[in-house]
This record gives sequence, structure tokens and C-alpha cells, in this order.
Amino acid sequence: MFDESFFVAAAFFTVIGAFIYLKLPSKLMQSLDEKSAQIAKELDDAKALRAEAKKVLADYEEQRKQAEAQAEQMIADAKASAERTAAEARAAMQAAMERRTKQTEEKIARAQENLEKEVRAAITSLAVDAAAHLVATGMTDEMAQKLVDGNIAELGERLN
Repeated sequence: MFDESFFVAAAFFTVIGAFIYLKLPSKLMQSLDEKSAQIAKELDDAKALRAEAKKVLADYEEQRKQAEAQAEQMIADAKASAERTAAEARAAMQAAMERRTKQTEEKIARAQENLEKEVRAAITSLAVDAAAHLVATGMTDEMAQKLVDGNIAELGERLN
């Protein structure tokens, strides 16, 4: 009656009894529950980290978009400033050219006036010399009057 199956069965029930007496199944369940809770906590942490990473990524994307918009605005401002500067330079150059043209025209007008004065002075000097010569050579009053009247008439035509 005590064959080897009996001993195997007795050893089996002894081991099972020892497991139950030592409360190994509850400890095993408790250990599995703790491990499950730890895994659940790690999953929650991972989800939180993922959400935080998405938020940081969204923040960086927003900052990148703002930086691009700011760069585009800076480029537009620089272009507008360059255009304003070019327009101001053109206006200043135009004003300088107008001033120089006006100054040149004024110099020409003054030179013309001086030339006219010199010509008139030369004509007057010649007329005085001619009159002195005619007086010295004995011109009559009547001839002198005709000569003066003729020269006055010609002078008006020559000055025009």
C-alpha cells in the first residue's frame, strides 16, 4: 500500500500544505498586485511625460512660428527702411541738383549782366571819344544833332 505513488502524493500535499501554511499564494498575489500597481504607475508616468512632451513640442512649434513671423516682419521692415532711405537719397540728390542748377543759372545771369554793363560802358566810352573827336574836328550843331538822333534810334534796335 505504500508504493511510490503514495509518497509522491504525500510529498505533493505536503508542499501544497506548506505553501498554504506559509501563505505563499497571498504573498504571490500581493507581489503580483504590487508589480501591477508599479507597472500602472509607470504607464501613468509615461502618459504624463508624453503629454508634457506634446505640450513642450507645441510650445516650441509656436515659438518657431513666432520667430519666423518676427523674421518676416524684420525683413519687411528692412525692405521698407531701405526703400525709404533710397527715396530720401533720391529726393536729396534731386534737391542738390536743383540747387546747383539754380546757382549755375544765377551765375550765368550775373555774367550776362556784367557783360551787358561792360558792353554799355564800352559803347559809352566809344560814343564819348567819337563825340570828342567830332567836336575837335569842327562839327556843326546841326550835324551833331542828326548824328545823336540817328545813334539813339539805332541804339534802341541794337539793344533789343
